[in-house]
Amino acid sequence: MPRWVRQIVFGDVDAMYASSAIVANPALAGKLVAVGSPPPRGIITAASYPVRRFGVSAAMPTAQALRLCPDLVLVPPDRPLYQRMHQRMREAADRFFPATEWTSIDEFYADATDLQSVYPDPAALGRAVKDALFEATGLRCTLAVATGKTVAKVAADAHKPDGLVVIPPGTEATFLAPRPVRSLPGIGPKTAARLEGLGIHRIGDLVEPRCEPTLRQLWGTRLYALQSLARGEDHDPVLPDREPKSLGHETTFDHDTDDLAVLERTLRGFLSELAHEVRRDSLAAGSFTVKLKDAKFKVTRRQRHFPAPVNYDPAMWQDIRAALRSLVVPRTRYRLVGLSLSALVPATERLFDQRTTKAMAAMDEIIEKHGARVMRCGGMPEE
Repeated sequence: MPRWVRQIVFGDVDAMYASSAIVANPALAGKLVAVGSPPPRGIITAASYPVRRFGVSAAMPTAQALRLCPDLVLVPPDRPLYQRMHQRMREAADRFFPATEWTSIDEFYADATDLQSVYPDPAALGRAVKDALFEATGLRCTLAVATGKTVAKVAADAHKPDGLVVIPPGTEATFLAPRPVRSLPGIGPKTAARLEGLGIHRIGDLVEPRCEPTLRQLWGTRLYALQSLARGEDHDPVLPDREPKSLGHETTFDHDTDDLAVLERTLRGFLSELAHEVRRDSLAAGSFTVKLKDAKFKVTRRQRHFPAPVNYDPAMWQDIRAALRSLVVPRTRYRLVGLSLSALVPATERLFDQRTTKAMAAMDEIIEKHGARVMRCGGMPEE
């Protein structure tokens, strides 16, 4: 089998949050599972694939999800469970790859170029990795092998769930050409709709000479970089990540949104979970970062310091909301929002008075049993 000059693996765990809940509680197998918090204020954090067929998606109000899917089984978020699963996946991947880049808790790129003497068949490598991840976690993974990150990501997205696909060298452009233009990273729904209105429906249309004058008017000099991706020419390296000295959570919406209320509601849910986790570990956060990724895959961040280390939701929310609002660009649709707490230090007894400390301890005990969104601090705004 000919040796690849470059071999990149992309892995995406299928519906990780909902699937982890089923692994942790086998009684949920075969049921319509979604992760989230109950109505009236609750939202859906993640939906299993069977639930998505009813139109249920992340960031949707739980009340709406229950109307779409009356048999929905709602389970609370469980970040410690997800972190345990993630650590097991890391350990399994590290047994294969010399370089692995985790772009989120459930997605990774790996450079397998130097593994070809051990695994000359990339499909065999893919099966071995999928089996190892399943053995370590009980979770199914969709995996793609290609010469670059872009083709591997598009291929995996097209073969979910539990897929395995290999795009051999020299076939990248042929594979991409018939795919919908919106499946190419960097092209969001709004841009895709505009292109389709101009008769440009497939990725292959982006490199057609007849379309170039129109495309140049839209993108200018950026067109050439986009055309390179449309041909499958992608030399972006795998950058091994380091363990973060922070706690964070992010989600990719099923549908891009420009609704500030949706973004704020999602961040409030993240804050409730993260603040509880910080308090549980007897820590306080000195700073935070709000992250947004728009429909064109442009990432923007805003990092701010709290006036003093804190782990009390209402004292944190005003600064976090202000940072989010300073990032949001009018009439821009966003596909991802995230929040992380950093500069973590041991919490001191002087953070709050004794009465508040006891009340927070009682609240955290309830959250441990029933999830972060069952109750919240009184200073947090209503939906």
